[in-house]
Amino acid sequence: MRESRLYEINEIKEIIDNERIIPYYQPIISLAKNKIVGFEGLSRGVSILDGSLISPIKIFEYAHKYGLEINLDRLCREKCIEGFNKLDFHNKDVHLFVNIDASIIEQGRGSNYLFQQVLSHGVSPENIVIEINESHVKDINVLVEFVKKYRKEGFLIALDDLGAGFSNFERILLLEPDVIKLDITLIKDVDKSYYKQEIFKCLVKLANHIGAIVVAEGVETQEELNCAIEYGAHLIQGYFFSKPLNLSEESISNIDFRIKSASIQYKSYMSLKVKKERISKRKIDSLLNHIISEFERADINEFDNLLLNFVEINKDLNLNMECVYILDDKGIQVSDTVFSSITKDNPRKGLIFYPSVKGEDNSLKKYYYDLINSKTNKYTSSPYISHATGSVCRTISRIFKHENNKYILCVDLIHKL
Repeated sequence: MRESRLYEINEIKEIIDNERIIPYYQPIISLAKNKIVGFEGLSRGVSILDGSLISPIKIFEYAHKYGLEINLDRLCREKCIEGFNKLDFHNKDVHLFVNIDASIIEQGRGSNYLFQQVLSHGVSPENIVIEINESHVKDINVLVEFVKKYRKEGFLIALDDLGAGFSNFERILLLEPDVIKLDITLIKDVDKSYYKQEIFKCLVKLANHIGAIVVAEGVETQEELNCAIEYGAHLIQGYFFSKPLNLSEESISNIDFRIKSASIQYKSYMSLKVKKERISKRKIDSLLNHIISEFERADINEFDNLLLNFVEINKDLNLNMECVYILDDKGIQVSDTVFSSITKDNPRKGLIFYPSVKGEDNSLKKYYYDLINSKTNKYTSSPYISHATGSVCRTISRIFKHENNKYILCVDLIHKL
């Protein structure tokens, strides 16, 4: 135990005293501009025993253990800024993202150390994005003071790891970040998770409203990239484009190739999606026109039987219909809710988790009041989770006339991710 402790102390002191730190850079991509717009500066330690690389997690663990955090933190940033300056990216509208833990800010309060580091290498503060991980902050006032001072000097401020754990949205209010980085836990498999997609869209909407740039961090697949871009991420970072590496002309060229390829794939994905939606819309419109023509000729007492037939027809058309029902012009349901055979029971019971029934007032539902107050006869909702079944679905509502009275046919379709 004593030998292990002695080794750790010697290792971290040697790394700091002899600047045994190698800067690594991970590109941050704008697919809209088809280019690299920034790099996150990361660090690796070099072992005193055999020259092997030591992960940042390990070296910062040693530094924290022996009270050398601020020394190591400053050295790592020094090496990243120095390397960035040598690469001559600061004259090409490319930004360097540097990490700083809020606890380090508290220790170095008022030192202006980072500002001096940047100036000493001839890098413009406007090319530096300060990434703040604020999970361990004790004095929020120190953090706010730091952000105000550095923003005044031209630095951009990024809030890191939003969406990880129980992120404190109060920090957004207090720090007013220029950049918001969405955590990898939110990005991983986002193309397969409706919940992640909705949280992602909410955070992007928030960022857009406050004028912040969104970076989707930890993108590893084309599918995750497609989803992130489609739902509004401005910038992309992750292994899909490149792991953190020593930069060279060859590595930059490889990344540029990946960007062009990803852009082509995304355009193809969106083109196919739009085509599928157009075909599906034509099928649904045709089916609705057919069934409405039958409703207009039928007796009102036959509505429930016609709905049953409507659902049976859907089986062969593969439209993923979940249920159908009819409202009158006041929003009162005049039919049963008729389910298709593909509908599953909702595991949630009680409260409001049940299908609407004949005689129920649906006038406060968007598919009623948005339609009835518009100049069109058709409304399609955004995807949502049905209280009746727990499925992700969309509601299409369509006005039709029967004996001079208005009715609304409502069709719930299961939404495929």
